[in-house]
Parts: sequence; C-alpha cells; structure tokens
Amino acid sequence: MKGIVKGLGVTLSAALRKPVTIQYPDDRHALPVRERSFPVLTWDFDHDEPFCTGCNICVRNCPVDCMTAVMQDNPKYVEGTSNRRKVVEKFWIDYGRCMRCNICVEVCPFEAIVMDNTWTGHEHSSYDRRDLHMDIDELTKAAREGRIQAFRPQDNIATIEAVIKGEAAPEESFKGGRPEDRQAQLKRIAEGGPAAIQEREPEKPKAAPVTAAGAGAAGAEVEILSESKIRAKRMRAEREAKEYQDRGEPVPQEVLDRVALYTNMKPGEPAAAAGGAGVAAGGEVLTGTNPDGSMRFPPGVGDGPKGDPNSAEKVRARRMRAERKFQELKAAGEEIPEDIAKTLYDLGSDLAPGGSIWATLAPAGAGAGGAAASAGPLTGTNPDGSMRFPPGVGDGPKGDPNSAEKVRARRMRAERKFQELTAAGEEIPEDIAKTLYDLGSDLAPGGSIWATLAPAPPTAAGAAAAPAAGAADEGKMVFPPGIGIGPKGDPNSYEKVRARRMRAERKANEALAAGEPIPEDVAATIRELGGVVPERAN
Repeated sequence: MKGIVKGLGVTLSAALRKPVTIQYPDDRHALPVRERSFPVLTWDFDHDEPFCTGCNICVRNCPVDCMTAVMQDNPKYVEGTSNRRKVVEKFWIDYGRCMRCNICVEVCPFEAIVMDNTWTGHEHSSYDRRDLHMDIDELTKAAREGRIQAFRPQDNIATIEAVIKGEAAPEESFKGGRPEDRQAQLKRIAEGGPAAIQEREPEKPKAAPVTAAGAGAAGAEVEILSESKIRAKRMRAEREAKEYQDRGEPVPQEVLDRVALYTNMKPGEPAAAAGGAGVAAGGEVLTGTNPDGSMRFPPGVGDGPKGDPNSAEKVRARRMRAERKFQELKAAGEEIPEDIAKTLYDLGSDLAPGGSIWATLAPAGAGAGGAAASAGPLTGTNPDGSMRFPPGVGDGPKGDPNSAEKVRARRMRAERKFQELTAAGEEIPEDIAKTLYDLGSDLAPGGSIWATLAPAPPTAAGAAAAPAAGAADEGKMVFPPGIGIGPKGDPNSYEKVRARRMRAERKANEALAAGEPIPEDVAATIRELGGVVPERAN
C-alpha cells in the first residue's frame, strides 16, 4: 500500500509539472553564443569585403578536406578603400562532409571564419547533396545580414582567467563582422557616405608613352601591368565575351579586342597596338607557343589554380602526352585516334590534325574590323573548351533537371555511350541520338543542332550555295527545303522521310496496277516530299 501511494505521488507530480517541450519549428530555444553548427565567413563592414584573404590555411588544416579557396588581387586596395593586398575570390565548403570540428576557426589568422551560432546555421536539410555545397555568397550571407555574434574559445578562456585573478575582463579580440559594425555601415550610407571607408588616395595606373611605331596616335598612353593584373583583366574580358555567347548575341568587337590585348600583353611592358584578333603583338599569326618558347593555351585553358585539372601544370602535361603519342603514331605510320586529335586541338597544339584552334579562335589576317566570333560555324564547345548548350538548355537553377550540371552529365553519358557503341560497331539507339542532338553535342548522328540554329551564311552566288539536305548526289532522293534534315531517329530525318515517300509511291503503283485511282492522301504525301505522282500508262 505504501509503495502504491509513492508511485501515485510520482505520477501526480509529473502530471502537474509544467511541460518543457516547445512547438518546433514555430517556437525555438534561444541558442547560446557558444553554439557551433557550420562554418561561415565573416564580413568586414568598414571595407565592404570579406575578412578572408584566401590564404588556404583552413583548407590545409581541414581534416575532412571539405573546403576550397581561391585568392585574387584585391581591386579595393588599388582604390584605396582596403589595406588587404589579397582577398578571397571563390570559397566553397561541402557541408555534407564537414564534421564541425572548429579547427578552421582556431587556425585562421584573420578572424575570417566562425561557426554559425544561429538556427539557420543548423537547418540545411536537402534532397540533393549538391545543395550542401556552399559558395562564397552563401557563406557570407549570415555575416552580411548581421545575424552572427562571433565567438572564439580563446576569448572566453582569457575572460575566465582574468576573473579568477581579480582583473578586469580583457576586450574581445574577435571583432569580425559584428551586428553593430553593420549598423554603423548602414548609418554611414544613410548619411550619404560610401559603403567602404576610404583609407588612402587611390593608386594611379602605371602608364608609359607609346612611340609612333607602337601606336597610331602620338602621345597616347597604354597600361603597364603585372602578370596577375593582366590575367585578371583577361579573365574578365573572356567572361564578358562568354556572357554574350551564352545569350546567343554576337560578341562586340571592343570585347574581342580586349581579350586579344590582354592575351598578348607581357608583364612590365607597354601593350602593343591590337592589330586584329588573329595577330599577335609583332604581327605574326598566333601559334601554340609564345615568342619565348613557352606553351600558349587557348582562352580559359590552363588558368585554374594549382592542383585543379585546369591548372597550367596539368594542362601542359596532358598536351605533352598527346603530342608525344602523336609523334609515335606518325612515325609508325598509324592513324591518329580522335581523342588524341581532339586533345591536341582543344589545348592549342600546332600538331592538331586538320588544323589549329588558333585559326578558328583568331583567323590570320583579321583586322580590327574583323569579327573573330564569326570565324566558323558554332559547335558544341565554346572557344574556352567548355560545353555549349542550345538556347534554353542548361539554364535552370542548381538542382533542377535543366541545370547546367545535370544537362552536362546527361550529355557526357550519351557521348560516352556513343563512343562505346561506335567502337563496337553497333547501331546508335534513337534515344541516344536524340539526346546528343538536343543537348548540342557534335557527335549527334545525322548532323548537329548548330547547323540548324546557326546555318552557314549564303555564298555570293546566292542560288549556288550548298545544296539542301537530301541532295541528289550518290543517288540520294531530293526533298524540298527543310524536309529530311532532322537528326537520325527524328521524324524529319532523311531515313524516315525517304521511307514515307517510298511507301506512298509503292501504294500509288499498286493502285495503278489494280486499275484504281491513286488515293488523294497518297498523292499529297508524294508531292509534299518532292516526288512525282505516277500516271497510268496509255
């Protein structure tokens, strides 16, 4: 009896106790400042840029290798609004691999990275692991919005030691991106001031007078830049040109001239006058080697960071292997495989069979008025070697079936399958052929989509231009313009159009042989597909 009463007492005390649960996600506990979720980058509101310089110390110390950082020259240093000569250009963290160990925070010498102590730092559920790859905009968003109260264990330890010794608590050393700094910046902007504090006078660009032999206008000035600044300006011009190409618009000549200017400019030397997209500073046609004997790569190739597949070292190694293999096969009198030929072409080697990429990117003799963008028909790759997709393809958001990543994966799988079937001598299925055509691959059987989207311009003779698809060479049938030009497997492909016409002609002959009139739909099909309706023999 006594035990029953005790048990009922425990039950009643629990029943009358105030509940401790909350209605998540409508209600949330306040997180302590020591809370540690995922690492994010802090923001310097005084100079309106990240604290991170891209030094890669956190990348090298990360035990799970989930971080990547790229450094660049800081343009705000030249403007005088920052004292950092270097600043981060790109930063990625794979939250799917991060184990939240805090090592990156402890080793960072610039107070540029902290562990997010907000609820948004925890809630990253996703259906696709690729959505957990955070770039620099996503990593700095919390700091830019003033939602993080940065915390470092070192500051807490120093405060505890001071309290034990009876001393005043030291001022916190971690001042990266605090909310009060953001409020100060907003107040400065509201008062008509700049977003970044002007630290000193902007640097004047270095310039040197150009002699009459070097430029048409006497007294004109050109830039003298360092290697890093030349590279940065060239990459910006190439990105601008690629934006025009992605929109399907012609690249303006001034953008092409800037690409050619910074491609041929030498560090510490005045730029030579741009003599045309296809001519180097001295007037010679571009080749796969620079005047000093070093390798020249096409725009966008070999400019990746060290260790990247597109780094100068790895690109040079691939090209040298391909050139060595080419020499061996040529000495043995054997045929050059397509993959070797494509590697030589894409990486700018002069040994590329069938012509050099330099003739396509920058045709010889093209003057200042010539447009390098029209130096040949469109293909499935951009001049920088990246994939080109037809308009409307690959422009979806990340994670969408029409995103660039997923479209590229589908096209690469189709191209790989095409190569395997071709090597085995097997027929290409219609779904593979359609995928290659729809996604802009040059391997599409029966013709490329680029010939349809961007047909070659007509010749001066007008009617003497190239014949339409299905021309009567080698005994092929002749179809009206626009008929029989689709890719293999398409209802408008040459094979399927020919089959429809042959079936219609056979039915017409059978009707005549039976003494019956030719059905009107059969006659219409024959006329539509460019055939001649047979007549009854007298």
